[in-house]
Amino acid sequence: MASSVTIDNHVFQEHLFEKVASKVREMVQWFLNRVMQEEQMLFLGCMGYERTTVRRGYRNGYDNRRLDTQWGSIHLRVPKVRNTLQPFRTRVFDRYRRRQGRLDKLVEQWMAFGMSTRKAGHALHNAFDCLVSPETVSRIIAELDEEIAAFHTRPFEKGYRYLFLDAKHGCIKRSGRRSRRGRKGRAVLLLAWGIDHRGKEELVDFRVAPGEDEASWTAFLTDLEARGLRAENRWAEKLEMIISDDAGGIEAALGTVYPTVPRQLCIFHKLQNIATHLHDRKHRKAILADAAKIYRGLATVQQARGRLRRWARRWYDSEPEAVEQFVAAFESTLRHLAAGPEFMKRVGTNNPIERFIRELTRRFNTMGAFANARSWERATLLMWKHLKLAGYPHSSQSQFTRNS
Repeated sequence: MASSVTIDNHVFQEHLFEKVASKVREMVQWFLNRVMQEEQMLFLGCMGYERTTVRRGYRNGYDNRRLDTQWGSIHLRVPKVRNTLQPFRTRVFDRYRRRQGRLDKLVEQWMAFGMSTRKAGHALHNAFDCLVSPETVSRIIAELDEEIAAFHTRPFEKGYRYLFLDAKHGCIKRSGRRSRRGRKGRAVLLLAWGIDHRGKEELVDFRVAPGEDEASWTAFLTDLEARGLRAENRWAEKLEMIISDDAGGIEAALGTVYPTVPRQLCIFHKLQNIATHLHDRKHRKAILADAAKIYRGLATVQQARGRLRRWARRWYDSEPEAVEQFVAAFESTLRHLAAGPEFMKRVGTNNPIERFIRELTRRFNTMGAFANARSWERATLLMWKHLKLAGYPHSSQSQFTRNS
């Protein structure tokens, strides 16, 4: 009588991958032990039991070492030597290190997203069979916090030619008994992005603040100025322009900290603000497209003023408030014309810093809220480090050019 055997697909997959992981771990363990034996041979200058005049010492057994890796915990036999002028050090892992550096980076990322030290230790144990205590996780994160503190206090040895300012809004969980039920507080990540005098873009600094008011921006900019980011530094490198939108108290803060530096109002944000003053939404597409033509192929201030007059005559009767608001600070959107052909498109909008903000948004929107301001700062610095390793920032067209 024939019988059938049914095997659950999920159980089969789990068993299969456990076998594969076990074999991979054995191969990695064998390979690393073999590499250390080769290192020992090259260090001594001879093979085992070989008699030679160039021998530089003698083998002296092994030390057992456990190393936590991305493939799980492996057991290594670290060769020892004696009668040598210098101690033997393997390059397979750092001295006194019990974990692969990649696992520490993974813990940093988990903690940046608000995971507790105990949960991070359990996650490492479940995923990689690593025994990591909450105290060890805290030490790993302390190293990242030290790096953040160093980033926030480093002096600016070089000057920046252009400075971009913007902010990203988000949520932070409020402390207190009801915090676990979803109470959230609004907060803002203030960001400064720079182009130095060699044309290189980079993140200058960031700070979590309660809002985009004048006091928050003034404190942030004052700190940058005190650390050396001045209108002109000791090497005669000038801060030629500051680019920002007109949100919050940024204009008043710039007038206090950098009163002599020209300010470029972001063209893209200026165009988008027209829509907030329209009385009839049916005009939105046409009036924005017509306003964008003012800046297309623009070469001189006089040319821009002539185009603005024609645009205003066409739309004033239909949308007087929108036209008046756009004309009011129009001159502030033309400062980029003084940057010359090399930088004119790059500094006309906030696009360089907006690209970084889009990367932050893409990664952090799924979180809902950060555990605290420190976790937000950790996540921001880790994102910047990750993007730098990936070769960011990449050159691209300005945001205004793409959207218009």
